[in-house]
Amino acid sequence: MVRKVWSILLVIPLLLLFGTTSFAEENQVSRIAGQDRFEVAVNVSKEGWPQNSDVVILANYLAFADALAAAPLAYKHNAPILLTHPEKLSDITSQEIKRLNAKKVILVGGKGSISDAVLSQAKALSGSVERIGGSDRFEVAYNISKRMGTPAATVVANGLNFPDALAIAPYAAQKGYPILLTYEKKLPDKTKQALVSKTIVVGGEGSVGKAVYDQLPGHQRIGGKDRYQVAANIIRDLNLAPTKSFVATGLSFADALTGSVLAANQQASLLLTRPDSLPEATKDIIQEKQIKEFTILGGTGSVKTSVGLELSNKLPLFGKTVVLDAGHGGFDNGASSSDGKYKEKDLNIQFTEKAAGYLKDLGANVILTRKPGNDVYISLEDRSKFSNSQNADLFVSIHHDSSYSEATRGVSVHWSSYRPAIETDDVYIRMDGKNYEYVKEDTEGKRFFYKDNGEIKTVSYFGNVVAYDPTPSPAAVKSKQLVPLLYNALRTEEFSQGGYTKDHNLYVTRWTTMPSVLVELGFMSNPYEVNLLANQNIQHERAKILANTIKDFLVK
Repeated sequence: MVRKVWSILLVIPLLLLFGTTSFAEENQVSRIAGQDRFEVAVNVSKEGWPQNSDVVILANYLAFADALAAAPLAYKHNAPILLTHPEKLSDITSQEIKRLNAKKVILVGGKGSISDAVLSQAKALSGSVERIGGSDRFEVAYNISKRMGTPAATVVANGLNFPDALAIAPYAAQKGYPILLTYEKKLPDKTKQALVSKTIVVGGEGSVGKAVYDQLPGHQRIGGKDRYQVAANIIRDLNLAPTKSFVATGLSFADALTGSVLAANQQASLLLTRPDSLPEATKDIIQEKQIKEFTILGGTGSVKTSVGLELSNKLPLFGKTVVLDAGHGGFDNGASSSDGKYKEKDLNIQFTEKAAGYLKDLGANVILTRKPGNDVYISLEDRSKFSNSQNADLFVSIHHDSSYSEATRGVSVHWSSYRPAIETDDVYIRMDGKNYEYVKEDTEGKRFFYKDNGEIKTVSYFGNVVAYDPTPSPAAVKSKQLVPLLYNALRTEEFSQGGYTKDHNLYVTRWTTMPSVLVELGFMSNPYEVNLLANQNIQHERAKILANTIKDFLVK
């Protein structure tokens, strides 16, 4: 519900406002895929070693732990990493070992990870086989480290999870740093034995606890709130400047493992992604470091086509900036349901967050005036000023309405032909069914000045006093064009009754300088409708509709 909160204007630092990044130009994106992880590994090998390789590293496709430390060893030998079943080599892996004309195969893991049957098959293909085993994953990593010479540093990561170790693997490989493994709260003896004077710890305290961290010599921690941010912080904290990055799903290890050595060979970083969208941390580091070239590891079952489009900037809303304004917040609850169960400020932010997600999936740079989880009051003036500073293509304010009658329901969409921050030519004041010549607006005093038979008068612009511009600016014209599109799209079956559109001098639509609308999604005062408005599935459905309507409007 749009309420006129004028008497108190709090100064809220604009640091409370936040946005997402977008990329400035089209990027180069390729993909190394396959029908399964075995074929992905083979295709990585063909890409990086098109002629031959004297050495091949072989790892169990199910046992990430043994393989975690393999990348630096593979890089040292200029060898690809291929995958195997525990009990037999797959045909495609066997064929690749033959194609490479490998003289030696190094198996990573003990007999419980890779059986002697696989060892025999590998020996028949190459003539020479070596196993680097151990009683557990920690000893395997230790034994690999013994083949790395005398490194200047060691990397330590949690041995019970894979993302952190994999994300740093290309860097560790290039530097010749072995990757050692640990428990969260206990440092294994074998890991202790391999440490040198400098340690890079990958992962937060939930991965490598403080008690373990404090035992590590010359320690430096690279953490983050999740695996995606850790991967980004590896680039940031180590002050790397990659021009290319490999991108793999953060939900499984195989593709990132086999691609890590190729990434190291190409002086590239390794970033992690969700299967269907780039995490904010990943997008932020791409923007910060201006990375323009990407190789996706894995097929579309691992990393969907939409991620590739997002990386390449070929999504339909690429280059478009949309400001989404979740109305109310902090002490200003807005409207409430009659039973007190729902507050408008909460429904506003819920819907806005969902709409932002769908818009970002379409490639838009989405800027929010109110951050989810940060329940603060932001004045209408600050919302408008901030939005005007963003050079946005569109401003949409999200609200939910209220009425004295519980029967009232429906969607309404508002715009302003009158834009005092742009131009005020031909503006008139409509009051009590009559038109008056507009003179100026006193925003602080919440009044219009107008002429009545040549005499200048003032009137509060609350109630039914509205300013109109019969020759609106281009931004206002575009606002008016969007209004019926959103109104008709959001009147889904459940919200088909009632509703209206209106040229209305609301603060955030009249003081913004870009095309802008305010949407009232339905009535919180209607007991039936408010339950629909609070339904998360319905919110998702309508947020997607809003995003697609905006897409059609901005790209037409």
